[in-house]
Amino acid sequence: MEDLIRMFCQRVFAAINDVTNRTTKQEELDKIISKRNERFAKRLDIGDKVQFPRLIYSHFGIFVGMMNITKEQDNIEQKFDGDIAHLTDLPTAQGLPFKKSIRPENNAIQLGHFLDIAGKSVALKNHELDRIYSPLPKEVIKGKAIEKLGNVGYNLFNGNCEHFANYCRYNRPISNQVLSLSALLTYGIFWTIFYLGKDNNLSLIVVYLAIKSYVFYFLF
Repeated sequence: MEDLIRMFCQRVFAAINDVTNRTTKQEELDKIISKRNERFAKRLDIGDKVQFPRLIYSHFGIFVGMMNITKEQDNIEQKFDGDIAHLTDLPTAQGLPFKKSIRPENNAIQLGHFLDIAGKSVALKNHELDRIYSPLPKEVIKGKAIEKLGNVGYNLFNGNCEHFANYCRYNRPISNQVLSLSALLTYGIFWTIFYLGKDNNLSLIVVYLAIKSYVFYFLF
């Protein structure tokens, strides 16, 4: 009996030590990421599109430089403070369940502070679309972002944070994340229909419509 108790205690203490070590390592990693982001922020230029990778998606914003401005919208003065313009949830919506937090009325274009937005993410400068589209002049990008401040609304498929960032930088409200998701769904639907063997022509129609929509998406 004593041996069992001793073994049980050893395992409990080992588990506690393991959790403690993991917590310590995570804290050290968080400090490294925070310092890295601080250095990265100093290298940002006006009009840069910044990506903040999360667990299953990425958040996007436009670097506009540190600003503290007041805008009047619908006869209401709104104050904005920060260096990143981004589409995000309103303060009143923070902490709401996901289904409620992504409702259009709970999101708006706002200014935020780079390090606050980055959190534990390793922030990146994402200009991959520069290969396809010519970015607008820096001050034009900044102007478009500021013009949209306070605008309320959100749509996962045609009005998310990446749409906003690409609209500002390229004047094209597009989202590679949505495009990738659409491609994955189309691929799944195609092979599901194909393997079921009920209507292979339907599979071809699905692929044709998907390709047509992607071409339209990028060209227009």
